[in-house]
Amino acid sequence: MEAKLDLRTGQVGIVIGVLRIRFQDFLGEITGGYRVDLICEEAKHGELSIAEQLAREEHIRYHNIEMPPAQRAELGIPAFYTVDPESEISPEQKALWNDQREGHMVYELLRAVEGARVVIVICGVLHMPILIHALSSKFHRVEQYNITTMPWFDESLL
Repeated sequence: MEAKLDLRTGQVGIVIGVLRIRFQDFLGEITGGYRVDLICEEAKHGELSIAEQLAREEHIRYHNIEMPPAQRAELGIPAFYTVDPESEISPEQKALWNDQREGHMVYELLRAVEGARVVIVICGVLHMPILIHALSSKFHRVEQYNITTMPWFDESLL
């Protein structure tokens, strides 16, 4: 069977390869040689993320800091409210929901990091400042990596 190429503009394929047997070495490189003992992530509930899978394989504690769907529903927070450009939701309402979600993430993060020496947090770029601030209350050093500032990042992907 012959494959047909899709040559539409604006499409980008990115493959990031990590040898699983070297994953701890890779983590050591970005954490100054310390072994990561916790990965926290803002991730969709009910689906296994790549970070969670790697944490399982490497025996690293994992914690999803995203607000669960049931709690979002209780608060009336719809899924994808921040990414829908056609949304009629006011900026004030979006800001309120974002504050509620970030409050939950901070609470979950601070609860999860108890006893951790080295933690990696994966989140949306807009949540970085509040989570960095929260970690700064518990850790001597907090580093940040914003992939949207990397030379290879293409804004048309947003």
